[in-house]
Amino acid sequence: MKQLTVIALAVPLLVAACEKSDNVTQLRDQAAAVGKYYGPRADELDRRRQAIFLRGKNVPGNLPDVPEIVRLIGEAGDKINEMHGITSAIDKQADEAAKAKKVDELEKIIDESHEKLDLDETIANEDLTRVESWLWQYEQGRAAPPPAVKEVDVPPPNETTEAPPAAAGSGAGSAAAGGEKAPKADKSDKTEKAAQKAATEKADKGDKRPAPADKAAPKAGAGSAAK
Repeated sequence: MKQLTVIALAVPLLVAACEKSDNVTQLRDQAAAVGKYYGPRADELDRRRQAIFLRGKNVPGNLPDVPEIVRLIGEAGDKINEMHGITSAIDKQADEAAKAKKVDELEKIIDESHEKLDLDETIANEDLTRVESWLWQYEQGRAAPPPAVKEVDVPPPNETTEAPPAAAGSGAGSAAAGGEKAPKADKSDKTEKAAQKAATEKADKGDKRPAPADKAAPKAGAGSAAK
């Protein structure tokens, strides 16, 4: 009777252990399935992104929508990289949890990976779709043109109000053409002429003076007086 009681207690434990073992195996397979499902989807998103790069090589960088397009492509690239990281690591994480018989850990890996991968795929797909739509509009000539460059009016150099400065070394002809007076005579010339005039006048005055009187005749001698 005692032996039957021990057997009765052991059977549920064995059943529970078998069920736990089966659960671990099933959860391990589910985790692997998540990686296999989202791995190819991440690869497809990456191919679309690379195709966008090829189509956008000839797009001018000064278009008003380009900054937003660049942002969308960058965000999509980040999400795709996250997907690749999760799908490449999920198998190793699941194997470690399965070996340790950690059912809760396996369930966590499956739930969190699935949620993150689904969100990343949604964002990357939406971003790439918007970029592809914009590229199609650009290729059809419907994208917004670049802003016009404002022209600044610069007056021609010959229309200034001030007269240009006289060129260095201008000859007399230039001064005559401009109506300029001839330069005055130098003061040294006037002084020299005045000195010459004074000398001439002095010479003239000397000529007009009376000639000097001759010396008086000598007085007559005794013999002449006697005559």
